[in-house]
Amino acid sequence: ALNEVKDFAVTKLVCDVADSDVDEIIEIFQKQQGQLVAVERAAEEGDTVTIDFEGFKDGEAFEGGTGNDTALELGSGRMIPGFEDGLLGASAGEERTLELTFPEDYHSEELKGAAVEFKVSVKEVKTLEPAELNAELFAAYGVEGDDVDGFRAEVRKNMERELKAAVDGHVKQQVMDAIIEAHPALEIPSSLIAQETDALRGQMFQQFGGAVSPEMDLKSILPDEMFTERAETRVKLGLLVSELVQDLGVRAEPNKVRELIEDIASTYQDPTEVINWYYEDNDQLMGIESRVLEDTVVEKLLESANITEEATGYQDALQRAREASQQ
Repeated sequence: ALNEVKDFAVTKLVCDVADSDVDEIIEIFQKQQGQLVAVERAAEEGDTVTIDFEGFKDGEAFEGGTGNDTALELGSGRMIPGFEDGLLGASAGEERTLELTFPEDYHSEELKGAAVEFKVSVKEVKTLEPAELNAELFAAYGVEGDDVDGFRAEVRKNMERELKAAVDGHVKQQVMDAIIEAHPALEIPSSLIAQETDALRGQMFQQFGGAVSPEMDLKSILPDEMFTERAETRVKLGLLVSELVQDLGVRAEPNKVRELIEDIASTYQDPTEVINWYYEDNDQLMGIESRVLEDTVVEKLLESANITEEATGYQDALQRAREASQQ
């Protein structure tokens, strides 16, 4: 039997997309589409230097410590602490000797905590020249024409959609946590946990671009312990939400299913084609109906929750929603 899920605390993030948030995203787009241009000045934070380098430990060159024509963005944190800082202020044609220490947690046993010396030759200094706000840039992000205000409006609309999804997702995660907490004694078959563990392992492997071959031992690469806790939570939620659907008498209303499909389709170039695809593919449609059922259960349970609103900023809202979904 289900336990009551009520009087639980929920924090709802309240936030708008400010003009400064839109400016920040557009600046990122301009940098993404920008070009590195050679400059005749000393290197600054954010510049990219082309270097040759060789590392020495106790006067001997060590393995993996050499690079030729290496492009390095200063401030990117790619190299060990002190390396990039040691090249600030350097100009093309300059040579520098950097006396550094490898971190104690460095992956190579031989170099953990080792005092080393790098001889570095700076060959070129480049700075990132952001792309102009024009039709070419807009097209790269799926917006036609050369109207800057139109582009800003489209960017804002996408950001508002992303923000709403983040805020809703943050609330939904808290409701799901409350469902789990209300059923601490629920026992589930180990076979279901094992199935879900395998599914999560396969998803992670595919996320990293891997194709599973029959002779590959995925369990040794990605052991069960990495997924067991999350698998158990997901199985518990699946069972409990199914029970709540029956208990609360909710159903996937056709208008809500249509609404969700249209919302997803609106992010594509041809929304009508995407809508038709969902309705023609039974598996995809069932997936949407499951989401609608889940969202309806969340709405019902929120009626008896203690909701506190908290004002926050756009980036913070996205970050907190990400953290909540990864728990």
